[in-house]
Amino acid sequence: MAATIFFFMTPEDERAFLRQLAPRGFEAYPEISDPGFTPIPIDGDAQPLLDEGAYYLHLPSAGEVFGRTLRRGRNAGRMEIDEVASAVFHYQRSLMDEETGELKSGRLWAELVAVGDKLHRERKADLLHVAFEEIRTFMKRRFVRSDPPGFFIGPDAVRQAKSGLVLREDGHRGGVFHPHR
Repeated sequence: MAATIFFFMTPEDERAFLRQLAPRGFEAYPEISDPGFTPIPIDGDAQPLLDEGAYYLHLPSAGEVFGRTLRRGRNAGRMEIDEVASAVFHYQRSLMDEETGELKSGRLWAELVAVGDKLHRERKADLLHVAFEEIRTFMKRRFVRSDPPGFFIGPDAVRQAKSGLVLREDGHRGGVFHPHR
């Protein structure tokens, strides 16, 4: 069963979010990486190192990262992380759309309980559950809810939205969101 948090974060909000993750010792892996890739340690200084739109945030104390080598396609020979078997969260960054000047939404997704046969169902480490709930609590306390509901909006994104920044859901027909307050 997956747990998802949708959000809008400016670079300043993202720095605060990454500083929140730092004490737990998270590491970032790109969605597709070369074999032998060294993960990026997450802290307040990690943001400039994140150049892609989506990453896997690995919590080493909760378990290992399991990957598989891609055999076909343009990424043949590169590694892909198995998000169900690994102790990871999928982190899609909230980024500015250069063409329109709008802030696109991001999401944090975690497979906390693997779906399947009840006898063979495996639960993720409790530490991963606790970390996800800490992140949700952090966003509930620091971020503002959206109107229409469903997203958390970072404090800096709220200030910029009040001065004209458009917050648009990522996707083909993404709707426009506003701070609730």
